[in-house]
Amino acid sequence: MNYYDQHLHTFLSFDSEERFENYLVQQPATFVATDHFDLKNPAHAFQDDIPDYEELLRQQQKFINQPTTFLKGIEIGVVPGQESKIYDYLTTYPYDLQLVSIHQNGQFDYMDDIVLTKDKYTIMDEYFQQMERVTEDFKAGHILTHFEYGLRRLDVTSHELATRYEEQLTQIFKNIIAKNWGLELNAKSFAKYQNAQLYEYAVPLYQNLGGKLFTLGSDAHIASDFRNQFSQMGAMLKKFGVTELALFQNKEIKLVPLPES
Repeated sequence: MNYYDQHLHTFLSFDSEERFENYLVQQPATFVATDHFDLKNPAHAFQDDIPDYEELLRQQQKFINQPTTFLKGIEIGVVPGQESKIYDYLTTYPYDLQLVSIHQNGQFDYMDDIVLTKDKYTIMDEYFQQMERVTEDFKAGHILTHFEYGLRRLDVTSHELATRYEEQLTQIFKNIIAKNWGLELNAKSFAKYQNAQLYEYAVPLYQNLGGKLFTLGSDAHIASDFRNQFSQMGAMLKKFGVTELALFQNKEIKLVPLPES
């Protein structure tokens, strides 16, 4: 089995209009859309953004004659206090792949302009405290996505992570290692937000704690970004001695060779 993109969005997400067929033009052997689940989402007028599960099934049925294997995926934005509602949803609507993200704190999204009006370290403190709590307490999930999402509107260096947040990041990575969650390298982090240097710091820290489950995600919202930056992200992992990537299918973890650049 070859590695496939484990983070992308379709029109079932509030912030994408992309159709399944536009991804499938590339004839992937396996396809999994991971559309947004965010309760009281401040990035969308505090609506509950919940993907239409029945529509997901209808979309997959439309392409049943194609040689592509379809999996059901979801990206869960977790705010502490929402866990029981999330668990209820996942019990009713089962998914093969569950991404865990920290997007917002119940008041604002960490990408909103409001973060630019606040003290940088106040935002970073809150963001990593939330991530530490979620990775400790949240009982559903397979992959921790874009660990630097909450830093994208800020000017942050790897030195600041090492000097101010290494203790928290160490605990976060210990938490996901204990749960057998993967650590994602996110294409938007590399291309759009130029945060590769933060991963240069995070990857060996995670490895030194015993972490081995790496994933690559394009975080595509348009089909042209499918598998974006995979060569660049793979090259970084190869530099750190990584030879395999993790694929998550419900309770099963498959290790497959790192794709050639």
